Amino acid sequence: MALKIKWNDDRVKGATTAILLIARARLARGKKDDLVRRSLADYREDPDGYKELKASNPDVRDLSPLTNPHHVAIYRNLLGAVDALLKKMEQNKRQSNSLLELDNYLVASLPDVG
Repeated sequence: MALKIKWNDDRVKGATTAILLIARARLARGKKDDLVRRSLADYREDPDGYKELKASNPDVRDLSPLTNPHHVAIYRNLLGAVDALLKKMEQNKRQSNSLLELDNYLVASLPDVG
């Protein structure tokens, strides 16, 4: 039986939240290359590290960890792109057949804002 991940599944929200939190942490460390793909890969490789990050700073809209104005602009662009993508997924009732398919869709759909 195929795994169906619907647009309103917690795994979609979890993956997009992870992208945002990990991307913000990466930007705070000055790492902005291939931000979406690497953030998602970090999340899949170390879900416990993500849980610690989420527990320590759960608000994805908080810009205080970022001190560089360029990084703040990159992160705001990413926030807007994620919000638009989630809205598009809801309108289209988007489904994925696996986590890999979901990840590929997220990476392909979110712009490289770095």
